[in-house]
Amino acid sequence: MNEEQYIGFENYLNNDMPSEEKIIFEERLTSDAEFRESFELYKETTKFLDAKFSTETIDFKENLKSVSKDYFAENTKSKPKVIAFRPFYFAIAASLAIAFGAWFMMQQNPSYSDYNQHETAIFMERSNADVNVKNAQDFFNKKEYQKAVASFEKIENLTNTEMQYFYGISLIEVNDFVKGELFLNNIKGGNSIYKDKATWNLALSKLKQKKYEDCKKFLKEIPADAEDYSKAQELLKKLE
Repeated sequence: MNEEQYIGFENYLNNDMPSEEKIIFEERLTSDAEFRESFELYKETTKFLDAKFSTETIDFKENLKSVSKDYFAENTKSKPKVIAFRPFYFAIAASLAIAFGAWFMMQQNPSYSDYNQHETAIFMERSNADVNVKNAQDFFNKKEYQKAVASFEKIENLTNTEMQYFYGISLIEVNDFVKGELFLNNIKGGNSIYKDKATWNLALSKLKQKKYEDCKKFLKEIPADAEDYSKAQELLKKLE
């Protein structure tokens, strides 16, 4: 984006643009997608500057106004005037545009990675003879979920609810949502101590898939006496 565009954008937004220039400007907004995108980015950036960096915004805009007077005074010439303008302000605007975009996206919805701090798996007290059980436990606790899944799948007769629960989480971690949710839904429908935890992880599965309405549905099913209730309410508040 060049300096003349910044000046034009600012004058258009402040309604300081001569009427004939305004007509040309609006026609270009309609016909030139790249120009329109640059204008929208500038507009959003200056809003962010107004809200977060008021002093810098005033300086930035005052410089634009000062330079634009010279520019539009010369706009009847066949070639546009070359304007000496401090690039420092453009660097600020460009940098803050990027920062604004990242900040804006972070405000939209919480992330799965904010909540997937899983409890430690401890199986070996009951199954110390099965190397696959030990491997599944160890890989899960080291967050090596693909290896954990492979180990779980080698366990014969995987009927233990606790192991099914951690297997379900591992499947969600490797994005095998259908199979992972199948295990977790079965646990959710039972009466084990993992019932409410399965519901919480079903909510997290939907969060990871950005299925926010489904996520909220599961969050609302978590009872007040559940271990994950406070986290569920926190997440629910962020989604609503």
